[in-house]
Amino acid sequence: MSLDLSKWTRDWALMSSFFSAEEITEISERLKGLEVRNIVFCSFENRFARSGGLAAVTTNILPFLKEINAVPNVILMTPFYSTVDNGKLKSTGKTFKVPFNNKTVEVELYEYTWNYTTPRSGSLKEYYLKADGFFRTSENIRDPYVYNEYDKRVNDGLMIDNSLFFCKAAPLAMRALNISEDIVFHLQEWQTSLIALTSKEAMLSGTLKSCGTAQTMHNSYDSFIPWQSLIRINDGPLRQKISLFPGNGLTAYQIGLQLVDAPVTTVSEHFAVEFTSDILQTDYFAPHLQNIFRKSGVYGINNGMFMDLPPEFADADKLTVNDAQRIKLQKRKALLKILSAYKPAERFGDLTYKGRTITSLPQDVPVIAMSGRLDPLQKGYDVLLRALEKFEEDEIKVVLTPLAVRKPDLDYFYEVACKCRGNLTVFPVRMEKGYGELQSGATFGIMPSIYEPFGAAVEYMANGTVNIGRSTGGLIDQINSQCGFLYKEDAVFYTLGNVSTFVDTGDCVQMRKANPWVQSMADNLYDALRKAIHLYQKEPEEYFKLILNGLKKAGSFNWETGAKKYFQVYKKAPGL
Repeated sequence: MSLDLSKWTRDWALMSSFFSAEEITEISERLKGLEVRNIVFCSFENRFARSGGLAAVTTNILPFLKEINAVPNVILMTPFYSTVDNGKLKSTGKTFKVPFNNKTVEVELYEYTWNYTTPRSGSLKEYYLKADGFFRTSENIRDPYVYNEYDKRVNDGLMIDNSLFFCKAAPLAMRALNISEDIVFHLQEWQTSLIALTSKEAMLSGTLKSCGTAQTMHNSYDSFIPWQSLIRINDGPLRQKISLFPGNGLTAYQIGLQLVDAPVTTVSEHFAVEFTSDILQTDYFAPHLQNIFRKSGVYGINNGMFMDLPPEFADADKLTVNDAQRIKLQKRKALLKILSAYKPAERFGDLTYKGRTITSLPQDVPVIAMSGRLDPLQKGYDVLLRALEKFEEDEIKVVLTPLAVRKPDLDYFYEVACKCRGNLTVFPVRMEKGYGELQSGATFGIMPSIYEPFGAAVEYMANGTVNIGRSTGGLIDQINSQCGFLYKEDAVFYTLGNVSTFVDTGDCVQMRKANPWVQSMADNLYDALRKAIHLYQKEPEEYFKLILNGLKKAGSFNWETGAKKYFQVYKKAPGL
């Protein structure tokens, strides 16, 4: 299915603020002659520095962008994080200088060669920008967005500095690589959004001959950019212009989205709709972007699967209900064995059955899993914890793997683990053993997301695990009644006031107990769990049909389709 871009119009509302009429004409002429021959995927996440789903996207889609669309050159442009360097990157021997904040900073290009076999055999380059004083993330957290885990204000300031530097450096890096024309910079998140500005400067200065930009928003997180900060990456007449701009500044997206050359995209079809229809986006996260969205639109392109179907599920169309039951039982036994033996120091909370080991847990007792980073604003771990408190001992067994940035975020997990002794165990670390078994051996995978651009429901489905998810964003694209369970809180409680209170209590989620929205989410999740468990225990054949349908549904999400749609987007940059 192709992407309908017939109603898209380019939003260059800020062009005349930054450039003269003559300069805009020159930029337009250069874009008209652009061919999509070099795709530069710009991302603050990469295979060595991961936070959310963006890293997984970078390590999946690039070969498809190249091979499916017959693009001569596709590369990744990303920061070199010295705190997460594992020795696999090699210096290219190429350096270049970046003017920044009245200084000249030398950047060295490192590279990684990716030899891939899907969709066909080939290779591409990943380039990592190394500069003294930049991209020094926290050594404790090792997250590409965490520079100071103790002071959010300091962290935000460092994030802005590093973003501005990267955006100034990216066009210069292309020149250092002797690639100066027919470039499309594919910008990921706000951190790279200002390349929509710096790439145009690069054309006017003669650094690059022709380059366009496309923007993908994996979420609506944004950052205010003071004019005084933006001045630091500009010189000459543009520097003088910016110094005279009214107000204090704009956000990265307010600037970038009104300079970008191609349609703005996000990573799922339904999340694109929510940008202009869901109160969380329209009234809380992105009210400042609504006029921009309504003018030129946001287009959803679903991610593909982040993993292949396991061998036992590879021929999903040929599997029977009995096959699914047999395989699932094997996976469950393997999981229970690991849960009984794998006890890293960080793990807390016991899993028992009638006070003893769960190795021989009866088959009718479901095992619930929830995995991923602990983001109190998005992932809904605390909503699930509230629902779990309602279950009696030995009704369910629950395994959570929250990756926390701050230790206090785990306080409520400890509280519920004590209350639900025997029912709940928590791995607040990356599991060295058993993560694969957890995904494939669990009865249900839970995704109680407050919002979800795409999500990992497909990952559960591909492993033969049934999803229970909140009806939001990409989860709506992935989960339906034939393969899982969706739930939603009562609409009367979904108000801006309740949302604001929810966000304000992110530092201490126990304070959310009185929030009617949270209570309704937890109540409806509990009801969905009860419904799912009843099906599993009383109608097992229907449960295993959900698994088979989920395998087929997972297979419908592929990078080939996404690559073709993104190429449609790229072709809009020169106005084709």
